[in-house]
This record gives sequence, structure tokens and C-alpha cells, in this order.
Amino acid sequence: MKIVEEVIKQMKTPVTFLNITKQTEFRKDGHPSVYGRGSVENKTLNSQDCSHWCLPGVPDSWNELLYAFLVLRKKAIPGS
Repeated sequence: MKIVEEVIKQMKTPVTFLNITKQTEFRKDGHPSVYGRGSVENKTLNSQDCSHWCLPGVPDSWNELLYAFLVLRKKAIPGS
């Protein structure tokens, strides 16, 4: 990530980098699901467990962070 941060610092156009890597690593569900797969009569099932696809998870956390960032940024702009 240091390379990305260094490149962003050198860019002429202002860019904000929301690094969600560490936050995602701390979550047990911060990975693609391999659970819930099984077989019935030698046929592979591609079903996923509900804790990865029905409940709020990592992408929802990313969306909340992005939304909060955008709201706070808008408040920081004078006249908005």
C-alpha cells in the first residue's frame, strides 16, 4: 500500500485513497465464501451460507465508510 500512497501524493489531480485493507483483514468474514458447498448424489452444490450473502458484511462496511467520507467531505466544503 505504500507504493499506492506514494503515487497518489505525486498526482496532480487530488485523489483520496480509502484504505480498507486492514479493516477487512480483522473481520472473520472478510474473504470469499467457500462454505456451504457440498454434494448430493455426486453432484456439486454451489449454494452459499446465509451469513455471507444475506447478512450485512464487509462490502456493507465499505459502503458505510464511503458514505460517511462523502457526507463529511461535503460538510467541509464552504457553501455546501
